Amino acid sequence: MPRGRKKKSELIGDEFMSDNGIGPIDEHVGSRICARRKLLQLSQKQMADRLGITFQQIQKYEKGVNRIGAGRLYTIASILGVDIDYFFEGLSPEESALGAAYAQGLGIGFLREDDCDFKADPMLGPEAVLLLKAFYALPAKSRAALLMMLTSLKSRDDNDGDIS
Repeated sequence: MPRGRKKKSELIGDEFMSDNGIGPIDEHVGSRICARRKLLQLSQKQMADRLGITFQQIQKYEKGVNRIGAGRLYTIASILGVDIDYFFEGLSPEESALGAAYAQGLGIGFLREDDCDFKADPMLGPEAVLLLKAFYALPAKSRAALLMMLTSLKSRDDNDGDIS
């Protein structure tokens, strides 16, 4: 019988990893870190300096290649000004179910059946970051006017069913 630590692939199994070896939850958390870092206009180098690691490690975290420990995730959340749960918001039901299956496969249980009812977060896309930057670059009166216009379009859409 082989001795020593088990490899990640032995613990997790192929059904829990994508073709490139990245777990879906690790990838999701990494993308949330990246989106928030960009929103705050922090470079990977600046983020790495605050964490006391290399920018290459930040790249690996953001791509989901390297897992983030609980303590490090807590520090990242503090730097980015968010709660820990921010990183897990927007998980698809498939990702949540995969995480539950992974946990059960390892004999641990941290997700309940009703935890799989997540809604997709529109803030995950790169367009959202650009939109927010452009919005906050506007003067306060222009932002208020834009919000009023968007609200009126939304209510018109609700009433008509079609805004064209």
